[in-house]
Amino acid sequence: MKRFLFTVIMLSLSVCVLFAGGVRDGAVNNGKPNVVAANFPAYDFARQIAGDNVNVHMLLPPGAESHSFEPTPRDIIRIQNCSLFIYTGGESDVWVDRILESMDTSKIRIIRMMDAVDVVEEEIVEGMEDDEHDHGHGEFDPAKVKNRPMSDFAGSWASGVPLLRNGSLDSYIAHRAGEEGKTTAEVKASLLSGWASDYDSLTVSGSTLGIGNRTAAYTYRGYEITESEYGPSVWYKYQINTPVNGLPAYIMFNDHGDGTEEEHHEEHEHEGVAHIHFKYGNTGFAALVERSGWAGMYFASGASALEIAATLAAHGHEEETAYDEHVWTSPKNAIRSVRAIAGVLCEIDGANAALFRQNAQDYITQLEALDREFQAVVDGARRKTIVFGDRFPFRYFADAYGLSYFAAFPGCSTETECSAATLAFLINKIRAEKIPVVFHIELSSERIADAIAGETGAKKLLLHAGHNITKRDFDRGLTFLELQRANVPRLREALR
Repeated sequence: MKRFLFTVIMLSLSVCVLFAGGVRDGAVNNGKPNVVAANFPAYDFARQIAGDNVNVHMLLPPGAESHSFEPTPRDIIRIQNCSLFIYTGGESDVWVDRILESMDTSKIRIIRMMDAVDVVEEEIVEGMEDDEHDHGHGEFDPAKVKNRPMSDFAGSWASGVPLLRNGSLDSYIAHRAGEEGKTTAEVKASLLSGWASDYDSLTVSGSTLGIGNRTAAYTYRGYEITESEYGPSVWYKYQINTPVNGLPAYIMFNDHGDGTEEEHHEEHEHEGVAHIHFKYGNTGFAALVERSGWAGMYFASGASALEIAATLAAHGHEEETAYDEHVWTSPKNAIRSVRAIAGVLCEIDGANAALFRQNAQDYITQLEALDREFQAVVDGARRKTIVFGDRFPFRYFADAYGLSYFAAFPGCSTETECSAATLAFLINKIRAEKIPVVFHIELSSERIADAIAGETGAKKLLLHAGHNITKRDFDRGLTFLELQRANVPRLREALR
């Protein structure tokens, strides 16, 4: 939902951007090109290469959590009015693509650091919480499906068809067309067909269905499990008690819930605007089940078109491969990013190109030395396993030096509390292998690492991934290299 809302935000901000001091005048300030970096590594790489010859701005506020960052209108204007924009390109930056799609970038140079390296898929290792991919629904088990009364679908509902016809959902249609590689006309026609309904609105109260000024009571007749390209769906069936002219004899509801969890339906509604799928007819349930491509789409009455469009975008069924975005944690990858940034800076400011190339080479020399330090630590270590009571943004680092790892969460997780099973696994792993250190990352609550350290006697240490730094460190000019050099003795202690 978040990434779709940024598309909507950009539509409303487009006029503001055009009047923000001239569309291109802002690309240079005080005779220096403006460079905007999404996070700290990109910011510091540009700063080390260009020095005072460019104006470098970091979007992520010092001390802020990078994975939940949301840009302000001022941030968006900064991007529009810069010469070079640098971002990572992973899951934390999904907002970037939406913003860039919504503005004229013909005169902005853009570097996506993930394009400069060989990326790897995000990995879920033994014992780790898979919060980003399970979403609380788990594997579907037909044996656990429960009966549900019609009152589970209580509410006033409005068909989405009028919104499709009057253009209120055009922004969502465009969003989906881009996702599916179709034209907006194709998507709209498909939705009009799939959501087709004779009723613009309906109400459900207890076991009573109301359409217009007609109402009728219905009796529950069990459920039907159907299969589609998106997986299994549970349809709940209800038959009219006494025929009423204008009301269907057979109706079926689906809200993606299956009754297997007590709070499932409530949790689903909190994900966005509540909505249901509605099938109806007069020739029996079998006929409704067979019509697999049709199911009226209804939303909670009173919801705005913007809220509905955002909910639809968030509930898209596309599945994308999740690549680990923390490419800078490997010094070799940092070198590749530095070379890419230096190359573009030289093109933007040819007068200072020789200086930029020299600065970049000096910086690369320091990164190469850092790489040798890490390698020496690993080569002289008695163990090759590290444990994190936290997220694990060091996949590229671990791969570079042949380290195995165990952690509470993958690198892009937004969770701060792990399950008892995950905590027990990490505690047992440290005890079994006599691992002396449990790591946490920067700007963390450290609660999980504290618990593990308390149970095992392992020493709690910071291994700084470099996402961001505190305001105090930012103000005193702390560098990426300083952060990583401080990691060397900490890694040595963990592998001793």
